[in-house]
Amino acid sequence: MHRPATRFVVGALVFALSATAGCGAQKQRTIKAEFASAQTNLDNSQAASVTLRLKDSSGSLSALLSKESNAAQAAAFAGGSITVTVDPVGTQTLKDLRGTAPGDAEDMFKGVNMAFVVRDDKAALGEIRIVDGNLYIQVNLTEIGRLAKAGGVTDFDAKLDDAVASADPKLAQGIVDLRAGKWIKLPLARYFDQLKQLGGAFASPAPSTADTFDVPGFGRTLYDAVQPFVTVTDANNTSDVRVLDVKVQARPALKAALKVLAATDGLPYPDVIKELDPAEIDKHVAEGTANGTITLRSGHLSQVTVDLESLRLLDVDPGTDSLAGTEVVVDIDDSSDAVQVPDNVSSFDLGAALEQFLQGFTGSLGYAG
Repeated sequence: MHRPATRFVVGALVFALSATAGCGAQKQRTIKAEFASAQTNLDNSQAASVTLRLKDSSGSLSALLSKESNAAQAAAFAGGSITVTVDPVGTQTLKDLRGTAPGDAEDMFKGVNMAFVVRDDKAALGEIRIVDGNLYIQVNLTEIGRLAKAGGVTDFDAKLDDAVASADPKLAQGIVDLRAGKWIKLPLARYFDQLKQLGGAFASPAPSTADTFDVPGFGRTLYDAVQPFVTVTDANNTSDVRVLDVKVQARPALKAALKVLAATDGLPYPDVIKELDPAEIDKHVAEGTANGTITLRSGHLSQVTVDLESLRLLDVDPGTDSLAGTEVVVDIDDSSDAVQVPDNVSSFDLGAALEQFLQGFTGSLGYAG
């Protein structure tokens, strides 16, 4: 097992366990009751957002990144975030979406509005909204240009204009409008058939058990297997804000998880899973714990963190670059604002350029244009 893959698996394991942990000391409410309340509040949410960011309280991550890039770019990455908002259409709740068949892209976009925002330490770099089957894009070319300049790129605007002109001169008006802060609209419904063809050209056959795979049951089995290696304790003494410390004994937890994965039918790439040797975990994962926290506020799950230094020290050869004080932070808001159609939408027809591209591409794959 390669080290980057090992780190990712350990981090994902901590996150999954954090989201499902349910044991610990009792106060006004048990931790199990707190999580039951959090699950109910999330199920009843009509719009929820999740923000993934890094917390670099000691500056160790910025110092490490500065070895490979300049200070401005390092700070931009260390202080950045990605936010995803899911907004079921109408009066639906997140619970209404759980357990339903995924259907195709057209059905999905009709039933759910979504937003994706990418930020650096100064501002939003770009945002995508999908509302009522329409895609809206806004790109902060000024901020992207600032980062490009910090990285040594000269004449960013001129080079972007030249690249767009050489690709398709029709896109030039779109760049002008983006610079003016406008949103570019793309009516997705016009292109679903072509996107289906494009997706079908590259899609792998779905497992025959995909429609019957018991995801909740698999999750419970996986949790039961690793739970003996997880410790959850209270880190504070208040009842409205509960901060829980989570510690995972990495080696045995990973071996237990791998055993469950290898014994479960219906998972993608089963041959790859079955070929993974548990002995490789001992070679690449040191003894120790992966650490994190869970924060619940008045019965609402609000934050999950993973300590990156604890993950670094699980590498059998961790090196000397400390990540002390650096955390992966996931902020959860189960009362987000609904995803709205943006103001200041450009009249530029992005669809014309996309349609030309899709017709040419699907045509080259043997589909009718």
